[in-house]
Amino acid sequence: MTVRQRFSLSSLFTSLVLASGLSTPVQADDIDEIQRRDLALIQTQIEQIKVVVDRINARQQNADPESTRIYFDIPRLRDDLQAITSGIDAYLAPDRLLPRQPQALDGDYLEDRGP
Repeated sequence: MTVRQRFSLSSLFTSLVLASGLSTPVQADDIDEIQRRDLALIQTQIEQIKVVVDRINARQQNADPESTRIYFDIPRLRDDLQAITSGIDAYLAPDRLLPRQPQALDGDYLEDRGP
């Protein structure tokens, strides 16, 4: 395992979607309700992830700057989690009928604070 690994929010999101059961075959009448419940489940899981991110951030704040060069980019991860949550909120309760462009996720959560 190398020090410089890429953490991909898209793989995290994919895991959340698969864990929520969106791929389960259902009748057409049930799709909307099941999809809404699954999206709500994803939002709940994101809230749990935010708690873990807070713990990681607290530990990272206590890291020794003399011996730690690579830091996890917590603000970027929080921005992406917020973008996903906002997108789900907008889908579940749309403000308008026009289609919108989804915000691109950054996906790179390593930060090199070299010497």
